[in-house]
Amino acid sequence: MSKSIRVLFIGMFVFASAAFAQSGTISGTVSDQQTTDPVPSANVFVVELLKGDAADLNGQYEITDVPYGEYTIRVSSVGYVTREQTFVVDKPSSTFNIALSADLAELDDVVVTAFGVSREEKSVGYNVQSISGDAVSKVDNPNIVSALAGKVAGIQVIGTPGSNIGGSEKIRIRGSNGLSDGQPLFVVDGTPISNANLSVSGRGRDYGNLAQDLNLNNVESISVLKGAAASALYGNRASNGVILVTTAKGQMGEQPISVDYSNRTTFETVTNLPEYQNQYAGGYNLDFIQCTDPQDGQTYNCLNYAADESRGPRIDGTMYRPWWSWFDADFDGDGQSDYGKEIPLTASPDNVRDFYDTGSRITNNIAITGGSSNLSYRVALSNSQVNGVMPNSELGTTKLGFNGSLSHNDRFTSSISFNYANTQAENRPAQGYSPVDGNSSQSFNQWFQRQLDIDKLKTYKTPQGMASWNIRSHTDLRPLYWDSPYFTVNENFSNDDRDRVFGNYSLSYDVMDNLNVVARVGLDTYDMTIEGGRGSGGLELDNYSISQRTFREMNYELTANYEENFGDISVRGLAGGNIRQEKFSRVSQSTSGGLSTPNYFNIAASVDRPNTSSYTYEKQVNSVYGNATLGYQDIVYIDATARNDWSSALPEDNNSYFYWSTSASLVFTEFDVFDELSFLSFGKLRASYGQVGADLSPYQIFTTYGTGTPYGSTPTQFVPNSLRNPNLEAAIKSTIEFGLDLRFLDGRVRTDINYYEEVDEDQILSLNVPGSSGFSAATVNAGKFTTSGWEVVVGGTPVQTQDWNVDLTVNFHAYEAMVDELAEGLNAYELEDAYFGLDLFAVEGEEWGQLRTDGYYGFQRVNGERVVGSNGTWALESNADFGSISPDWTGGFIADVSFKNFALSAAIDFQKGGLFHSISKQFANYSGLGTATVGTNSLGNRYRDPILDKDGNQVGAVLIENAAANSGGLNVKGVDADGNPVEYLTDQHTHFLYEFYVKEANIFDASYIKLREVKVSYNLPTDVLSATPIKRATVSVDFINPLLLYASTSGIDPSNVQNGTGGFSFWEGGATPNTRGVGFNVNLSF
Repeated sequence: MSKSIRVLFIGMFVFASAAFAQSGTISGTVSDQQTTDPVPSANVFVVELLKGDAADLNGQYEITDVPYGEYTIRVSSVGYVTREQTFVVDKPSSTFNIALSADLAELDDVVVTAFGVSREEKSVGYNVQSISGDAVSKVDNPNIVSALAGKVAGIQVIGTPGSNIGGSEKIRIRGSNGLSDGQPLFVVDGTPISNANLSVSGRGRDYGNLAQDLNLNNVESISVLKGAAASALYGNRASNGVILVTTAKGQMGEQPISVDYSNRTTFETVTNLPEYQNQYAGGYNLDFIQCTDPQDGQTYNCLNYAADESRGPRIDGTMYRPWWSWFDADFDGDGQSDYGKEIPLTASPDNVRDFYDTGSRITNNIAITGGSSNLSYRVALSNSQVNGVMPNSELGTTKLGFNGSLSHNDRFTSSISFNYANTQAENRPAQGYSPVDGNSSQSFNQWFQRQLDIDKLKTYKTPQGMASWNIRSHTDLRPLYWDSPYFTVNENFSNDDRDRVFGNYSLSYDVMDNLNVVARVGLDTYDMTIEGGRGSGGLELDNYSISQRTFREMNYELTANYEENFGDISVRGLAGGNIRQEKFSRVSQSTSGGLSTPNYFNIAASVDRPNTSSYTYEKQVNSVYGNATLGYQDIVYIDATARNDWSSALPEDNNSYFYWSTSASLVFTEFDVFDELSFLSFGKLRASYGQVGADLSPYQIFTTYGTGTPYGSTPTQFVPNSLRNPNLEAAIKSTIEFGLDLRFLDGRVRTDINYYEEVDEDQILSLNVPGSSGFSAATVNAGKFTTSGWEVVVGGTPVQTQDWNVDLTVNFHAYEAMVDELAEGLNAYELEDAYFGLDLFAVEGEEWGQLRTDGYYGFQRVNGERVVGSNGTWALESNADFGSISPDWTGGFIADVSFKNFALSAAIDFQKGGLFHSISKQFANYSGLGTATVGTNSLGNRYRDPILDKDGNQVGAVLIENAAANSGGLNVKGVDADGNPVEYLTDQHTHFLYEFYVKEANIFDASYIKLREVKVSYNLPTDVLSATPIKRATVSVDFINPLLLYASTSGIDPSNVQNGTGGFSFWEGGATPNTRGVGFNVNLSF
């Protein structure tokens, strides 16, 4: 027995010892609670065992040999709130995932400033707003400009292209930027790049803004420098602000290679189409035309096919011969000729919508990141294939990025930033009022017939020639105004191909611990070929054109950086120089007189001598600059910059211009008196003043000759119409700012308020001069322009728990832009002479961007009421002023909500005020397409029915009290010349004919509220992926432009009003419809 007991006790001891000695492994993922992104380098620490691990680039960690038991796990990372949580280890492998919330009190501690210098946020005395790369790449948005909409206070994004694949976006910082209204400078990893807008205002095709060559999936952060004090170091191109883009990079240190892959598949459909009437067919009056068929001799009801308006017979099912019934061709697809068919006259309410396809965009991204003790690298490749909603339109982009750094020794490092982008497009949609360019969207909205069956238009090749709905008559089948839209998209073409490279190579040498010297060479270059042609057999003469453009910019830069602390005083300095060389050339050719061989698209096929033109320019700017910052006890900071430029575009005696800036910041919460205010986490006052110079494009000071088409074998040149000025000087912009940054409740609530005033002086203007001078214009320095405004950002995290996080941000910008002075003797300066008589002016003493008419009309008013004349139409006045196109204020709202592995984000932007002119509305009502042209009047009769007086006579207009009970006509209410109320029944077509010429009738408030994007995502749990090589997986659904919540008029998105030169956008007409997209995304990390 005793032996057995001993054996039993020994066995129990061994078992207990074994049990006590059991240990396991803890592994998991550390992620950001708001974005669900991994948190690299987070420290995961077992408090009781004094052991832990650092998370890798994918947020993954592993702690081995942890004895079974209960422990406190502490997780920390820079910029995040440290978390501790109890965890039990009771099996060989345990998964512990944890999400960290951002430490909002430290979130903005570091900002990127000029030349990519990272500075403590509290030391910056001017307004810099930063957003993460995740914020601009949440949804499938291929253009960095539109991705910024509503996310930064003071930024206004204009002209969202919607379905116009690869189309242009315009961006303005702080509204109107002087009389030239330029756009900000883009700088990527320290290299300035071009964001030239390759669209043509009003007509033609839109080839996009060049900033869209950036791969948004490879962006780490964006900083927006708004005022002169912030951007002065970048020189004359920074007068309108700077967009600093920092791309993602690898990190030095021994670490495994990580691979990130994503697929985004987005489907788009047209949205926000105009509202069309569906009660009346094509024609000029309510009666059918009687047509005699030459084959059977019978008479049929016909429409006026030649009319490209919808003011014809009522759509009531009456039998008639449609346009296609006069062609000996199969339009139904049944193999039989449809000649002679009669059909009932019915509406086609979706004929325009049915023309457009469901577009798609499929984007694949892959990034490989790695590093070693002295090397870091990241390679990112993106490919996108787009099928537009416009039939037969395609866009393909390939973007390759590489960032690498090599530490040669403790002091010497070399780095490279390389970006390549190729863009190939087929048949970008034509824009604006351009029937010659085949803009089908313009036809649908301005000149069309509402009964047309869009499917019948697909058959445009017939034995009688090219078929279209707009035939001249039943015996003359040639189109009068319009080809079939399917002829336009299939037989006409426009292709473009652009290769672009931008980036830099730099060498960094630490002369001593506090002194660093960097030499950098930056490059931005592209080659672009555009070719297009009109197919043979259409309404217009066939042709072919080709244009080749080449751009190159080189920046050679040497910069020294110094940083040192002397007790309570910190000193930081920067000095350097830059040489910028810029060159552009364009050569264009086009056929003349048609093509000698049908559909042979080659310059050699030109019937007459081809047209040829060329243009080239070169420019160089040499610069020196410096910056110094003094700080005291991390409380007070004073900053100063200076820069001098020498520009080859200015006269030799005036080519040097100097400008400077200074700023100060006071972190007042560092004073002891604020210790009692525990709710106030951080408070800073800032103030700044700065200047930025702005010169001009080349060849403005001396007369140069342009090259024209040869006359016979003799070359030709021409003298420009503008008189050059050898005494031009650089324009100067001065900015003064005051700001307040407050954060409460440990950063849970944050507010930033900024007031600024900008003064632009000595603007470079082109003024009209008498024709007797031999010129039409002269270039001078003149004008003073002042913009003042408020920028406010308010954010908060009302909910922050282990499972939930809710973060809300609102930004707001209100401003006023005034024209203080113009040139001597000049009261108004024309900024743009737009189509159809509406002009944009800068008027002395008034707000910038005044809409005026010249010879066209506005409404005459008495005591604010419109005057109605005795003919029942509006009384008019000439040379009317309508107000400014500038909005009163703009802003955005961003919401981010997460619950465990789920996340929801949404972005709204909005605008109050401003004006735009709608050519679509103007023409739609004139031609009878719009819903405003149909309905019933106050007597219950149709607008388009005859107008009858009480005696039964048909008249053009009648006072309502003198009208017959069955009278048609449109109610027009107003006052007479004496201010007495009057009401007429007026012929609707006459009414809208007047409004066609009365520009005021088609000028609308540009206010809007727009839901830009919504994203719903889910992170797959780590234990689901544990048996796979996938370390992290996220699936999400995007909704892009899902809803226009408010606009002053239907069928038009004010944020999509993109016509106007430069940064001006104030009229729309013939734009491709906007789109609504739904995207499905998968993100994988290995």
